[in-house]
Amino acid sequence: MSPRDETLARLDALQTQSLERLRDAGADRALLVELLESACLLELAKIDTSRFDPPGYLQLAVDVVAQMYPVNGVAATVAVAGGQQFEAVSGTRPAGDRRYPLVAGEAALGVLLAGVPTTDLGPSDHFFAKVADQIAQGFDAVTRADRLRREAATATASRVASQLLDDRLDDGLDELAFALSSLPSVIAAELLIELVAVGAPLRLRAGTWDGDGHAHSIENVTLDVGSAGRITARIRSIDESPPDGQAVRGVVECLARSLEAIMTTRALREQAETEPLTGLGNRRRLRRSLEQQLGRARRYGERVALLLLDLDRFKAVNDELGHDTGDAVIVACAQALRERTRSYDELVRLGGDEFVVVAPVPDVLDARRLADDVRAHVGAQCNALLPADWCLSASIGVAVFPDAALDPESLLRAADIALYRAKDQGRDRARAA
Repeated sequence: MSPRDETLARLDALQTQSLERLRDAGADRALLVELLESACLLELAKIDTSRFDPPGYLQLAVDVVAQMYPVNGVAATVAVAGGQQFEAVSGTRPAGDRRYPLVAGEAALGVLLAGVPTTDLGPSDHFFAKVADQIAQGFDAVTRADRLRREAATATASRVASQLLDDRLDDGLDELAFALSSLPSVIAAELLIELVAVGAPLRLRAGTWDGDGHAHSIENVTLDVGSAGRITARIRSIDESPPDGQAVRGVVECLARSLEAIMTTRALREQAETEPLTGLGNRRRLRRSLEQQLGRARRYGERVALLLLDLDRFKAVNDELGHDTGDAVIVACAQALRERTRSYDELVRLGGDEFVVVAPVPDVLDARRLADDVRAHVGAQCNALLPADWCLSASIGVAVFPDAALDPESLLRAADIALYRAKDQGRDRARAA
């Protein structure tokens, strides 16, 4: 049972007892009315402002008054900075003839409306003026506390977004999704990151998204990061009022700056990891990429395909047509690989006519289809540079993590064995480990 439900259940029993005593009070009636009003003000004072957001506090406050004092209904309307307005009603909404201003300090917050008493107590303007003053002070305290919570939570999320490290990127993004889901009144957050710096599109979720029965509001914040891609944050609040979109956008902008810095660092590092003839990665990049890709695959339960490609009888091209033609064929092979892979797949030239593709895949069959497509396209592109009586082909060995191997070295070894089988079975084909 929620704090509000617990309070209302206790007050319902208390009000029943108080009304019975009022009906039987006789000469002590005035004293009992005074005690009832004091008890109502005491219950308002006992509300723990640290446990509620502004609309939650306002609703509980009018519920307390309606439960404790014999009226048909109570309503309160409050306007806050930024034009947002909260309204809470308990019982039948009063017509508005008994209005009491809600004032905190010198700030006019709104108005309290009191309904017609259900007994012959008569009007009690003095009592409702006190109620209005107490609700105004409580609402002001809750608003200030809520603002501090929001500022602290937003600062935490911004700090996490600003301090992402390349070698712990997945951990940092998980922490950021959790920080966003911990914003006040938010129960769930999702980050969709479509950036080359991160690799394959990445979706991270934290909090409660489905099947909880809560009314909710979802705020989508999308930020384009130049030609590098985009970031989308989806925030689910606990009620129908939208979350603070401006605060979420500020966090996403911090995230974008962090990822842009990571992309810059990676670009500088890739200059040292790039093979000069083709512009593909070298062995150093392959080692790093495999460690990153397999680490991510373990974390999210994904598969990664490693394709080891070798041009069949390429030595004859160099020997008979010259090394310039051989270099042109190598460049054409690299371009063919680019045309049949995605921007976040890793392409590496191991040396000579041997190439590697590292690509996340849904399953082994998808890896086989990719290998067959690459093999056919590489052959077509390379043969376009050769005399008509030449026919150059490619053989490919395929190994998929975690089906074929569980670490980078074993995955490369499995792909190499599969490549040997492809060569042994006649070349111009793909074989899977």
